[in-house]
Amino acid sequence: MSNYHVPVLLKESVDALALQPNGIYVDATLGGGGHAEYILTSQPKIRLFAFDQDEDSLTQTRHLAEEYPNLTIIRDNFVNLRTCLALERIKKIDGILFDLGVSSHQINQPERGFSFSLDGKLDMRMDTSAEMTAFDIINHFDPYELKKIFLEYGEEKEAGKIAKAIAEARQNKQLETTLELADIIDKSVFSKQKIKAKARVFQALRIYINGEMEVLQTALSDAVKMLNPGGRVVVISYHSLEDRIVKKFFQYEEKECVCPSNFPQCVCDKKSTLKILTRKPLQPAEDEINRNPRARSAKMRFAERKEEL
Repeated sequence: MSNYHVPVLLKESVDALALQPNGIYVDATLGGGGHAEYILTSQPKIRLFAFDQDEDSLTQTRHLAEEYPNLTIIRDNFVNLRTCLALERIKKIDGILFDLGVSSHQINQPERGFSFSLDGKLDMRMDTSAEMTAFDIINHFDPYELKKIFLEYGEEKEAGKIAKAIAEARQNKQLETTLELADIIDKSVFSKQKIKAKARVFQALRIYINGEMEVLQTALSDAVKMLNPGGRVVVISYHSLEDRIVKKFFQYEEKECVCPSNFPQCVCDKKSTLKILTRKPLQPAEDEINRNPRARSAKMRFAERKEEL
């Protein structure tokens, strides 16, 4: 399994779930199955439901369902968490793990289009049956729309310059490959920022194509609604946008009141649903980063469902 994807913060994330015998748990991002298998071996007397929309991931992990009868693998986006679990007659869960972002295997496959250093088609779809690809965006969105995507989802300071360069380049021919796009970015920014700019633009395109920010917000909300008291929600994120969403979501759910400070009394009827267990995110130790450099940007936050009043 390590050849497919090296799971990040493996022990820490599973420990954070505080697995209980006979509990019902969800791995919202199956990937290479590393977290799922560790969960199943850590507490054999549980039921685990694992989600992934990538057919390649499901092929790689098919043996797990055969080896562990208490594992159910669901091909779907975790935004459909509640619906899919309802079809399995599951209304409540005891914990859920989100390991966000793109897997090592997906990055290393040129044809998936996630890497700016490997030559492949401009694709970037997590679900390969989806219609819109990076090719469609790069060749058909106007410069203003491109700039907005690069700014909002990549926080790229040179977004306008890069968008303009893309628009000019595609007047001569359609842009078809990742290296063509990477070369345009290279020529559009200062030398010290080239690698970061490419990473941010590719990240922005991937997030936009797959609707990752909107999906995450919905899934977190649904997960909390499904959690039993004492159940945990654990999230590993890999860039500031994801981490910010998780942090703000946890903070909002923990609040007892969201009324303006000048109100004489509470009128919002807000209830606190979560207790945050990580005021600062946990990050991989240096030895894990040395073994797996892609773990460097990982941040983990987790919270516990409060007793219902």
